[in-house]
Amino acid sequence: MKKINVHIKTNRQQDYPIFIGVGLLEKINSLVDITKYSKAVIVTDKNIPSSLVQNLQTALGLPNSVVVLESGEQQKDLENVQKVWKALKDFGCDRKSLVINLGGGVVGDIGGFAASTFMRGIDFLQIPTTLLAQVDASSGGKVGINLLGIKNLVGTFQQPIAVIIDIDTLSTLPQRELISGFAEIIKHGLIADKEYFLLVTSKKAQEFSQDELIEIISKSVQIKADIVSQDEKESDLRKLLNFGHTIGHAVEAMSQESNKPLLHGEAISIGMVIEGKLSKILGLLSNEECEILEQALIKAGLPTTLDLPVDDILEKIKSDKKNVKGETKFTLLEGIGKAIINKLVDDFTIRKVL
Repeated sequence: MKKINVHIKTNRQQDYPIFIGVGLLEKINSLVDITKYSKAVIVTDKNIPSSLVQNLQTALGLPNSVVVLESGEQQKDLENVQKVWKALKDFGCDRKSLVINLGGGVVGDIGGFAASTFMRGIDFLQIPTTLLAQVDASSGGKVGINLLGIKNLVGTFQQPIAVIIDIDTLSTLPQRELISGFAEIIKHGLIADKEYFLLVTSKKAQEFSQDELIEIISKSVQIKADIVSQDEKESDLRKLLNFGHTIGHAVEAMSQESNKPLLHGEAISIGMVIEGKLSKILGLLSNEECEILEQALIKAGLPTTLDLPVDDILEKIKSDKKNVKGETKFTLLEGIGKAIINKLVDDFTIRKVL
């Protein structure tokens, strides 16, 4: 088992551990002090096997209940947050209760947001079951929901008490979900570590062994933890993690309105290609490196193009919560393994690349 400590440099000085290994769910009591909580509510969705939920309930050893949500990005709305709030009230939860989010990024966002606002905030624990959630959404303390067709428009910054990444939960993950998770892994290499990028693109996602996956997940988690520890609320350094996301979130939101919605990692893959080409057209990234980026994503089995109206994408970009005073600023690449934040790009250039 590997353990990574996240230290948030705020007035609260909040630290929390991220555990990565196999068979960790049954050891939950040895990883987290569950005894200090009055009860626990497990938030999950219909994609999670009931046997996994039951095993967690047994391992907890304290009064617990379960809230089962529908699955999918389209469920990340206020209605499902209200469902969790109501369950917490009906189950008699108090300020010493614990929310445990067992599932992918959507479950983590809904459950985390509900916990961070119920009774002005109660503790929550993240147990991500998808590769994407394990390397990205489960750590960092961003929780929230989509509203008015805009991804993550409403949310809070609230750190979990811990993150437990049990590799065993990936055993039933569909191949498409596994590949989607590698988009964020590749992004971590692109923004912070060229050698890591070369490693994770050296073969297909499904070709890595369990031990190799533990090492890869640990490295991605460490890269993100190092950034978030220094900038919890995205005032500066944390913006590095946004590479591919300004375009990617717009593409993802539009795809959710179609009959063929993209997974988050798939949309971010398209976003990284476009933002890589923005980097190139602005003279930051060489033609060769831009081609290496695109070919790596293709080799990984990720999409790199999608037929969408350019005007609609631009409209979504303008609604992005990261914009300030109507200006669209991107995180772009100066090379593979090195990113730059707050790069202002005009609409003409964005439209040209799109």
